[in-house]
Amino acid sequence: MKTVTVTFPTLLMAVALSVLISGCGKQSAPPPAAPASTAPAAAQATPSNAEGLSLLDFTITKNQAGKSVLKGNVSNATTRKLDHATVEFKLFDKAGNEVGTAMASVDNLGARFSWSFEVEIQPQDAASAKLVGFTAK
Repeated sequence: MKTVTVTFPTLLMAVALSVLISGCGKQSAPPPAAPASTAPAAAQATPSNAEGLSLLDFTITKNQAGKSVLKGNVSNATTRKLDHATVEFKLFDKAGNEVGTAMASVDNLGARFSWSFEVEIQPQDAASAKLVGFTAK
């Protein structure tokens, strides 16, 4: 049986060359595009953040009983549980006139959890809403 002798520099060069070749041709993928919002234009708002709360989305729609409701999702980005959190909106008619307010609240919102809310709105013909802000304790 014949013994093959390989010197350390030759072995090192072969390993370096194989690592270099195995990495060629690979490209990193671009970051994924953000998903498009599904909320109607009349109910869209720029996401706001106050006291660690963020409005993720909201919409005005009809519930099963045919009543107008404001539905949405709020995220608690903090590392602490909130004993109580409230989100408040101004309501507008089709002409853009302010016609009322709507508030939703939750108790014991966990750290890094989101909360889905649904609240009946008055007047029933409110066409859009705008975030006023959050309170939390």
